[in-house]
Amino acid sequence: MLRFASFAMVVSVGVLGAQAASASCRIHNETNYSFTVESGNTSGQSVGSHTTTSIAHGKIIAKSSNGKSFGGHCQNGDKLKVVEERGAVMLLPD
Repeated sequence: MLRFASFAMVVSVGVLGAQAASASCRIHNETNYSFTVESGNTSGQSVGSHTTTSIAHGKIIAKSSNGKSFGGHCQNGDKLKVVEERGAVMLLPD
């Protein structure tokens, strides 16, 4: 019985750890620019033009090869969109 309880505890901790590691936000890019994004503790994430993807939650810093950039913050489960208005790229709730 003790072995089963130990095994169950290890499996539970493993599953909870996997959920925490995959915490993310959904981001939809409505612009004509592709961005390289740093968020949370993850760098080198890509958000292509006119695509939707998931990025790590936390502080966001994004830059395009065209010199466009945006920043912000997302929490686990947030849904965000990137738009361009009058030449300015902005991160908004979706």
